[in-house]
Amino acid sequence: MTVEAEVDLIESMTAAGSTRALVVMAHPDDNEFVCGGTVAWLTKLGWDVHLVVTTSGNKGTKDIDVTAQQLAAVREEEQRRAAEILGADEPTFLGFPDGYIENTNELRGLVVRQLRLHRPDLVITWDGFRPGFNHRDHRRTGRATYDAIYPAADDHLYYPRDKDEGLEPYRPSSLLLAGSNEPDYHVDIGDVLRTKIRAVLAHRSQMRGRSEEAMFERYRERALEEARQRATGESGEFESELMFRESFRLVRF
Repeated sequence: MTVEAEVDLIESMTAAGSTRALVVMAHPDDNEFVCGGTVAWLTKLGWDVHLVVTTSGNKGTKDIDVTAQQLAAVREEEQRRAAEILGADEPTFLGFPDGYIENTNELRGLVVRQLRLHRPDLVITWDGFRPGFNHRDHRRTGRATYDAIYPAADDHLYYPRDKDEGLEPYRPSSLLLAGSNEPDYHVDIGDVLRTKIRAVLAHRSQMRGRSEEAMFERYRERALEEARQRATGESGEFESELMFRESFRLVRF
């Protein structure tokens, strides 16, 4: 189910049989943190979800004895395990170095190929237009995906070599931008929160021994704080039913 049913994107797409999704993120673990619950909910509804990771995650460790190549191998395997927990397909890794993503013709072309190959009805990626502090790989992956969707993927004159593989032009109907400062679409992940947490914890190299219960309590405290902020009336009472959700900015094509 979704919160704020006036949009009701996932339910309406599921009912219409439009049930293919492509998630394009910068690093192993991005998907699990920002939209793992949404992916778990989609697969529970019977969607086919494919993950694309633009880097191999060859940065992000305090262990001075680990090389970038070793870390990339570990983090790619962690991403495979997380995708399995969520019910998503085997991830595709584009293999760019962590920290060095650029919105180039090469990256856009690779994303266009994934769009034409998997033909998703829904795409989820980072909000590359969010102002303020943000990882450059997030910004540039989000913008490259946006640019790949429009105008490139649906125009046969962009990246015409795709035609040699029988890949036809294609454009998804909807895009969800994660990490937005101005979200307008929210997915209730209460039924799959534990699944999301287990997928996050699959990234052992990044989670440093955190437990499922500790993570659940963290999400519960966050939901409790959001409930307090929604409190109405002088009594300061707030809703007893907590809302666990992931939020996005919705773009329709």
